[in-house]
Amino acid sequence: MRNFTKELSRRNVFRVGIAYIVVSWLIAQVAELAFASFDAPDWVLKTILLILVLGFPLALFFAWAFELTPEGLKKEKEVDRSQSITTKTGRKLDFIIIGVLAVGLLFVVVDNYFLDDSMPAREESATELRSIAVLPFVNMSNDPDQDYFSDGISEELLNLLAKIPAFKVAGRTSSFAFKGRSEDLRLIGDSLGVETILEGSVRKSGDRVRITAQLVKTDDGFHLWSETYDRTLDDIFAVQDDIANSVVRELKVTLLGEAPQVAVHERGINNADAYNAYLRGLFFLNQSGPDNLAKAAKYMEQAVELAPESALAWAGLSRAKADYAGQTSDDPAEDLALAREAAKRALMLDDSLPEVYLAIANYELSFDWNWDSAEKNLERALELRPGDLTAQLEQSNLLVTRGRFDDARRTLQHIIREDPLNYRVQRSLLSVLYFLKEYDEAVQLGERLIEQDSAMPFARGWLAWVYLDQGNYQRALELGAAEPVIFSRLVNLAVAHNALGNHEEALAAQQTLLEEYGDLASFQQAIIFASWGDYDKSVEYLERGFEVRDPGMGLVNTPLFHVLNDHPGYQAVLAKMGLADD
Repeated sequence: MRNFTKELSRRNVFRVGIAYIVVSWLIAQVAELAFASFDAPDWVLKTILLILVLGFPLALFFAWAFELTPEGLKKEKEVDRSQSITTKTGRKLDFIIIGVLAVGLLFVVVDNYFLDDSMPAREESATELRSIAVLPFVNMSNDPDQDYFSDGISEELLNLLAKIPAFKVAGRTSSFAFKGRSEDLRLIGDSLGVETILEGSVRKSGDRVRITAQLVKTDDGFHLWSETYDRTLDDIFAVQDDIANSVVRELKVTLLGEAPQVAVHERGINNADAYNAYLRGLFFLNQSGPDNLAKAAKYMEQAVELAPESALAWAGLSRAKADYAGQTSDDPAEDLALAREAAKRALMLDDSLPEVYLAIANYELSFDWNWDSAEKNLERALELRPGDLTAQLEQSNLLVTRGRFDDARRTLQHIIREDPLNYRVQRSLLSVLYFLKEYDEAVQLGERLIEQDSAMPFARGWLAWVYLDQGNYQRALELGAAEPVIFSRLVNLAVAHNALGNHEEALAAQQTLLEEYGDLASFQQAIIFASWGDYDKSVEYLERGFEVRDPGMGLVNTPLFHVLNDHPGYQAVLAKMGLADD
C-alpha cells in the first residue's frame, strides 16, 4: 500500500487532483457571478458543475496513465524512469496551485467587500422584489355600484407603478381576474409570476374616502408595508402618489443611486367630480360591447365638462367614442368626428400623456388606416410608458394588418407572459395562429378559451374558421351558432351552412346580416362571398367597406381573402389602403 501511495505521489496524481479541485472551484465562482449578471437559467450553472465533477476522475486517470515529457504527452509505461521529469512537473503544479489559490483569494475579497456595494444587481431587494401585481381594491362601501371607484383606484395605481422602468408590473386583465376571489396570495403570486402584491380596500361615503393599502411578499405571505388614508376626494391624487412612492421605498428600488419619486397626477384630473365620472367611464370602457361603450362615452363627456383642461379626460372620451363607432349599428360618422376632436384637444393640453397617443392610434388603425402615423403614435406611447401592454396589443394588430403574422405572434406571446390571464390577448393569438395555419395549436388554445370564458365574444367565431379549414364543418357550425356577437355569428352560419350544402340556411344568414347592418357590415359580407366563391361580389363589398370606413377592413390583407389574390379589384383595394406592398 505504501508503494502504491508512493507511486501516486511520483506520478503527481495528488498534485493534479488538488490543482483540478482548486481550478474547478474558481471556475464555479466566476461562472456563478457571470451567469447571475446575465440572468442565465439555473440549469446552465448546474450543467457546468456536473461536467467539472465528472471530469475529476478523468483527470486522475490521465495523471496516472500519462506523463508530460519534453517530446509531449506519452503513456507512463513508455517513459524511461531515468529520463522522467515528474519532479519538475510536480514543482510546476505546485506553482499553479499556489497561483490559482491567490487568484481565488483575491476574487473572494473583491466579491465580498467591493462588488456588494457597487453592484445593485447583487442586492436581493433590488432584483428579487421588482415584480408586482396590483389586485383590484375591495369595495367596502355599502353601495355595490361603487365598484367602479375601487377598480379605478387600483387601475390608476397600476399605471402609476408601470411608469417605473425598474418594475415589472403584471397586466391589468390578469390582476383583475382575481377580483372577488379569496385565494392565497402565494398562489396568486405563482399564477401571475410576481414576487409582491399590492392589495387594499376602499370605503367611499360622500366626498370622504378611506383607502387601506398593503404590500405583501408572495413567497411567505408576510407584509412589507401597510397604511390607511382618510381623505377627501380632492386629495385622492396625492393618496395614489403616496401609495406608489411607499411601494418604491419598501422595494428599495434604486435608479442611478436614488429611489425614483412618483408624482404624475399634476396633469391628471384635478376635480373630484370629474375624476369620479372618469372612473365610471373607464369601468364601462373595459367591459366592451355597444351598450357599455355608450355608457362609457356618457361618463367621459361628464368628465370633460367638469374638467375641460384635463387631457386624460379628453383622451378617455376619444377612446370611448371611437370604440363605440366601431361596434354600433348606427351611423358612426358623428361619433368618429367627436373622437378625433377629443384626441386633438387632449394633445393640445398635454403632449406627454401616453393615453393621448393611444387614443389617436386607436382611430388611425380602425378608421383612418394611416398605418405609419399609428405606428409612430404607438411608439411614442411606449416611450412615455415603457412596457404598456395596450400599446403593444395595438402594435400586434398593426402587424396583422400588414400581414406580418410571425411578428404579431411574437408580440402577443410576450404580452401573455406579462399578462397571463388576459383572455382577450389569447383570443388575438388564436386568430394569428389561424392565419399562420397552425391549426393544432389554434384548436387547443380556442377550446381552452371557450371553456374558461363561455361568453367571450369572437372566440368561437375564430375557432370555427380553424375547423372550417380542417374540413370539420359540423363543429364549425356548432361554434358559429353559439357565437355571442350577432354579426360574427351570422358570418359563421352563412359560411358553415354553405360548406355543409345547406344553401337555403346559408342564404338566410347572409340576408339577415344585410337587413340588420346594411353597408356597416360590408366587410363581413365580403368574407361570406369570398368563401362562397363569388369573388366579384366579395370585391364589390370590400369596395363598399372602404367607402364606409368599416373597421373590419384592417383584416383585408389576411388569409380570409387570399383566394382573391389574382383578382385585380382586390389588389386595387389593397393599394387604396396602403397595403399592396405588405
